[in-house]
Amino acid sequence: MLILLLALVVSSCFPSFKSEDEVMEYLKEKFPNQDIVLSSSRTTKRGLTNDIRIWTFTLSGYPKDTFRVACYISSYPFPMMKTRKGIITDFDKVVTLRCAKEFEQGPLKQLDAATQRIWRPFPVRDFSLGAATLALETMDDIWRAKRLIEAFELYLSKENNLKENQYYLRMYLQGECYKLEYGKRSPGAESDQDEKDDPNETKRPYMRYHYYYYHDKLEELCIDMCNELIKYHQRMADEGNGVNDKTFQLWAENQLRLKAQWQETTNEEERDSLYKRLVIATKSIHYDLIDLGEKPYMLVVCADSAYRETGRGLYFTLPQLRTFCLRSGLKPEGKGDHFKVKGIDGSWYEFSTLFYEEKKDAVGFDEDTFYYLRNGRRINIKNFWTPDECLHESLIQQITGRNIRNMVVHSLKE
Repeated sequence: MLILLLALVVSSCFPSFKSEDEVMEYLKEKFPNQDIVLSSSRTTKRGLTNDIRIWTFTLSGYPKDTFRVACYISSYPFPMMKTRKGIITDFDKVVTLRCAKEFEQGPLKQLDAATQRIWRPFPVRDFSLGAATLALETMDDIWRAKRLIEAFELYLSKENNLKENQYYLRMYLQGECYKLEYGKRSPGAESDQDEKDDPNETKRPYMRYHYYYYHDKLEELCIDMCNELIKYHQRMADEGNGVNDKTFQLWAENQLRLKAQWQETTNEEERDSLYKRLVIATKSIHYDLIDLGEKPYMLVVCADSAYRETGRGLYFTLPQLRTFCLRSGLKPEGKGDHFKVKGIDGSWYEFSTLFYEEKKDAVGFDEDTFYYLRNGRRINIKNFWTPDECLHESLIQQITGRNIRNMVVHSLKE
């Protein structure tokens, strides 16, 4: 019995690979109408959870390339119980890397310098490629990335049987980049440490979009990224990444045009297309543009959802309130994440991201506490919408005397 048990353990640890004939049959099925030459030599590697046996091979239709094919055995879910078998090749990796090199030496050089600047190679893995991370800096770069991806994919289309590639559109965010959500980055931003880009910067907020497979959705993704970039800088009430007073106002007026088209058209397909591009559409949670009497407009959250009955109305972030006070003739003291201002009622109001208290072990933020100081006395905010979009229009009116609701822009003023 002991000998039998030992034999079972040994056989599970060292199961047999697929034969060379089986590998050849796999290649013939995967690459029909190709003359295939499979090397007689092979390499074998064994590990605790994975065993792999690798051959090289060539295809008559790809004289520039040499590929690898591997038979693998892996364990799942328990180590040493190797029951999963399969065959893989690095065909997509090899052809894509070769085409990328050709693209860099030819078609890429025909593009303008600003577009060339954002190109990045695909990270190489053992039998595959990772997502190429295109390095964007401005809103215009988003559209350059679109043209760049389309140009490379068009060049790549001359090859057959290739999987579609993956891309990251990543933009490090400029400006103040306040941590509005109790020490966390504002929605739309992430942070990491990228020593290759800037060894002196430890945590840099960035925006990243993943483009994977859906080539017909690339324009939609770029529109969404532009909208999120605008919203981010509006929450921060700052400029950066090509977003300034002029570009924001152009974007805002275009949103009003799109909204008018969306309201007028009866074609459902066209309405759906327009709706996806709208930030100021009449959704239960959307954004409204407000007119302070001079351009540019401001973009603030409008919440009208039954999900949270206490959170309805127009909401500002702390930096937006500071900017609104400045543009209303008040004189706030401090920066966007901690400032005080004397309201029209003669009271001093103080706001800070430090005044947010997160309830431990609670799910979500409904039980969190956020407060401000009025003449030094703490006053809890009972109906904030989110931890960063937290200042209700009624409080803004109390401080500035301005009725925010009457400032909402409903249509384009030609």
